[in-house]
Amino acid sequence: MSTRSKYIAQFTEYLSVERNYSSHTVKAYVQDLVSYVFFVYGDSEDAIPLPSAKDLRKWVRDLALGDNSPKTIHRKVSSIRTYAKFLVTSGTVSTAKPLDIQLPKIKKRLPSFVKIKEIDAVITELANKCLDDDYLSHLKYAVFLIFYHTGIRKSELISLTTSSYSESKGELRVLGKGNKERIIPVGVELKQVISRFLEIKCRNGVESDFIFCIFGGERLKEKWVYNVINNALAITFADKKSPHALRHSFATHLLQNGADINAIKELLGHSSLSATQIYAHNDIDQLKRVYKDTHPFSD
Repeated sequence: MSTRSKYIAQFTEYLSVERNYSSHTVKAYVQDLVSYVFFVYGDSEDAIPLPSAKDLRKWVRDLALGDNSPKTIHRKVSSIRTYAKFLVTSGTVSTAKPLDIQLPKIKKRLPSFVKIKEIDAVITELANKCLDDDYLSHLKYAVFLIFYHTGIRKSELISLTTSSYSESKGELRVLGKGNKERIIPVGVELKQVISRFLEIKCRNGVESDFIFCIFGGERLKEKWVYNVINNALAITFADKKSPHALRHSFATHLLQNGADINAIKELLGHSSLSATQIYAHNDIDQLKRVYKDTHPFSD
């Protein structure tokens, strides 16, 4: 194995095991690193890839000329910075070189979310499709509910084990990015749905350490989960129909109903408040209500 391949392989393992990133994220980060290394070192397989601000700046200019969007460039640079941290963590270098460079500005876009009445319609439809002891219909229903009730990520959901959930405490222990654990409260409705699902799971003889799994007990595939949510949200007018749209909806609805943004940050597992502040927005209906209730001449 060449020096380049060895470090790429070690970085891949670091992202998967120590950082607990999803397979999709790991693939994207590794592809970014491969692209950067090839740009800087060409075909040389023996050089140890050591990022520098000078090389990173040149790479960013090249990416910009290649019509990459500012958001894509930010993500790619983030991948290289994560790799630089890995080099320190693994003991390859004692200290990381500063990688502070100027990046193109990203236009802030409000997160896409599903309106409450549409969420309610989807939940009703999924509930109506739950046939007695039919495992698959109850699995789809429970997966949708847990996304909306907890705001967890797709990778976090498929990793949930039986030890993650405490019915007596009404808590869900979630292992997020960077192996950071957080506790999410589980309300009465979700507790009932999970209990019902586990009952159906037992009746069907499905044995697994994973709470949500296919009939044979293996963990769910990310694409399968995505398709379930995408199909469920097909009856809505949401711009995006994905598990992440339900995460956005979870946070947006909490904020609209008066939740403290710092509490939302903890529930989402964000490392900084700036990541949570994108939810501090209002839809037009809420703006109309605020205007009507507060402006002296609104009537």
